[in-house]
Formats: sequence, structure tokens, C-alpha cells
Amino acid sequence: MSSQEPSELARYQLLLSHGQGSDINRPASEAALQEMRMAPLVWWDVKEELSRMDSSRAESSTSNNTDESTAKSDTEEALRQYAMLGHIPTDPAREVAEPTVNIKPVLLNTNSPWSAFLCGSQGSGKSHTLSCMLENCLLTNKQLLSHIGKNPNPLAGLVFHYDSCQGSGVCEAAYLCSQIPTTVLVSPSNYLRLKEQYKKMSDDHGGDVKVRKLRLLSKYLDTERVKTLMAVGKEGEMPLYMQLLVKILRDMARKTGGVGAFDYHAFKKELEETAFLDRQSGPLKMRIELLESFLNLSAGSKSDYLTGEPGTLTIIDLTDPVIDADSACVLFDICLSVFIAQTECGKIVAVDEAHNYMSNDSTAVKTFTDKLLKTVREQRHLAARVVIATQEPTINTQLLDLCSITMVHRCTSPAWFAVLKKHIAALYLSSMSNTPMEEGEVEEGNKEMAKDDKALFQQIVRLKLGESLLFCPTAAVRVAGGAIERMVDACVRFRTRQRVTADGGLSKLAGNE
Repeated sequence: MSSQEPSELARYQLLLSHGQGSDINRPASEAALQEMRMAPLVWWDVKEELSRMDSSRAESSTSNNTDESTAKSDTEEALRQYAMLGHIPTDPAREVAEPTVNIKPVLLNTNSPWSAFLCGSQGSGKSHTLSCMLENCLLTNKQLLSHIGKNPNPLAGLVFHYDSCQGSGVCEAAYLCSQIPTTVLVSPSNYLRLKEQYKKMSDDHGGDVKVRKLRLLSKYLDTERVKTLMAVGKEGEMPLYMQLLVKILRDMARKTGGVGAFDYHAFKKELEETAFLDRQSGPLKMRIELLESFLNLSAGSKSDYLTGEPGTLTIIDLTDPVIDADSACVLFDICLSVFIAQTECGKIVAVDEAHNYMSNDSTAVKTFTDKLLKTVREQRHLAARVVIATQEPTINTQLLDLCSITMVHRCTSPAWFAVLKKHIAALYLSSMSNTPMEEGEVEEGNKEMAKDDKALFQQIVRLKLGESLLFCPTAAVRVAGGAIERMVDACVRFRTRQRVTADGGLSKLAGNE
């Protein structure tokens, strides 16, 4: 073996190195830069410290006559686009004395995929935080961006909204229309009412929102989506007609070999030729009528509103007295699949007020929840960011388990705190360190709250409007020895910034009516 050729061991070791200390002229190791590149949140001091180290390297390269073209800022490459989400509040007395001097932003990394779970009582600031995240990802106005960050590659946004109460008002995310092109897709049977409400909102805030009827193009349909829509039943029950319907779908798929567009007209013809029992035909007819009310079967139709474009927001608002939560979830499921598949740029998907339609155990809710979970699990491959905003953290605890950012706004329910403690590492580890208050305590439901738990719960109850407890294990919080340190199992009190678009989350007071 030649003396110049590396040994077998050395060749293997090349792939075992994580880049630590491999080049003393590097501002940070490759592993550290990768950590910041993928970190959902970046503390301002981390960005500043790595930028300072970049400058030192550049000066060293100049003094040593090094080719400057190879000394491009690694920090800029690792953190290409970001925007301020808020800051860590300091001592209240100090904030009054020095209101801005000591405030350092926490940056939301909009370049890398992440997911966020926002929970808290009504009026605690969840929707405000969601809107700030949407602003960070969608804004293209350079003047406004100069106040919050950089967004060279804006994402496409999709927000789901449903409320069984007609007087609840428009989706709060729609207030972004004052600066971001916004389209709202609504139920055809509630089109005129919602169009009037959204038009009034946009006129009041100098925005421009387009309200359209949600019409699914025939190309959106496939065997699985039709099966999902037709299988809606209460509390997991399968409609009586489903056995025959599945057989029809299976036969159609066999004829086409699983390729080609779904032929709805052929499907409808097969249904008409099938002998259903009277008790089957009634529910089947209702599902067909619902399906067709959301279908656009016009040949050559180009009204494709479910393909997202950079810097635009699409809201699907299915608030309608004739649409129940289960039907809304089925339609949301289909729209999410279409949006993810057809949108080529990066995307952010938000589920607003999820407790309104994701709280029961029906088949439709489980199917939509599974689709959201799948999107979160595959977010890196789908270039997706997912945000869930809900009053109730109990809607599905798997979402808590998987989301990379959790923001707990003010809440006063010990039951909610007990759920959060089981699914957030920082809260769980805090409870593990507790010892029983007294020996021989009674059954678990009557135990006193442990000392550390009590302090944390009190902190959550005392949170002010717009504040939250922030948990993000992979957040880049400081630099030590040229390496980035993450938040890991800690939590911090966090305050979301002010919005730069119109704010529609203000409470309606008697004196303002």
C-alpha cells in the first residue's frame, strides 16, 4: 500500500467525523451550522455571535491573502430567511425604565420546516401568535419586512376554519388581507352571508379579500378521497351502503388498473344501477348531494384555487348551518391533500380554532387528524410548516408529541395542565423531580399539586395577553465554544410581537357596539 494512501481505518473515520474542530478558520463546526439551519427558533445572540465569528474569519482571510470568495458568511447561508416572532420578557421594572434597550428578538426560521402547537384559553393570544407566524412566512412588502426580518422566498399559506356558531365572525387570519393577497373559499350554501362579512372586514381595514365558492375539480377526486367523503358516520359507525360502494370503487379501479383520472360520471352511473335498500338509499343520497354541492364538473374549468402561490394566503372557511363538523373535516382532509400535492413552493398550513371541529372521536375527525399527523411527520420532505391553534390541548395528544414548537398561553384548567405535563418534556421532567407532599397520600386524583408543578401552573395562569410558556427543544439559544446550545428540556416565558397587518383579535366590548 502506498504511503500516500489513507489506511482503511482512516477512510472509515472520514464518515464518522461530525466536523468538530476540523478547520480552525471556520466560525462554527458544520454540525453547529446545520443545527442553526434546521432550528425552528433562533435567539438574537446566537445570530450575532456567529456573525461576529464570521467577521473575524473574513479579516483573518484578508490578512493572510486568502481568496475572499471562499469566505462568504456561513451564518447568512445557514439562516437565509427569518422573521422576528417575539422576545423573552425581562424584569417588569426594568422594562418600564428601559423599554427597548434590553429587548432582543427571538427569530422564527422560515426557511426550514417546523410545526407548532398553540393552546390556551379564549382571548389569551393564540390567534395573534398564529397571525404573526403567517406574516413571517408570507409577507413580501419590503417596507414592512424591514421591521421584522427577511423573506426572499415567501411561502404559500393555507388556513382551515370552521365554527358552528354563525355569529362568530370571520376567520382572524383573514385580517392579513391588508398586506397579503387573500382568497377565502366558502361553502356554496353560505356563500352570500360570508361574502358580505369578509367584504365588510376588508373594507374596514383597507384590504382586498376574494371570496369564492369551494368547488373541487374532478381532477382532485380519486378512489380514496371519494371513499373518505362517502364514509362519514357518527361515532365511528360505517354507513350501511358502504359495502356496496366500496365494491363499486374497487371494480372501477380494477378496470383502469389504478391509473388515470377518477371518472365521477361513471361512478354516478354505477350507483344508479345498483340496487340499494330503502334504509341505505336515504343516507347515500344525502352524501351524494353534499359531494356534488362542492364539485365543479365543468369541462375545462381553470378555477383552481387550491394551488398555492408564493406570498398568498388561502382560507377555507366552512362555517355553515347545514355543514356539521364531520363533513367539514372530510372536506378539509381532501383540500389539505390537494394543496400539499399541487403547491410547488414552500408552504405553511394552519388549523385555526381546532377545538371547534376536532374534539370528537368520529371517523372523519380521526381521518383528518391522521392526515395532519402524517404532514407533520413528513414536513421535511413536503417543505411544510404546520400550526395547530386550539383552546383545548386534549384534541389529540399526538400533535403535542410531534410538534417542534409548543406555546402554552394563559389557561386556568388543572386538567389541561395535567395533559400538558405528560406530553411536554420540560413539564414532565419537572414533575419527575418532585417528591410526594406527604406519605400515605390518598388516590391520585386528590393528591396535592407538587411544589414545582404548582409554581409552573401559577406561571401559566398569570401569563399576560400575548404571553406564553415556550417549549422548543431544538431552538438555538446560545453559542458556547463555537457550538450552538439548544433549549433541550427547558422552557421560557415568551411574548409575541405586535402585528404589522390589521389586528382582528380585539374583544368586542359593550361600549364599542
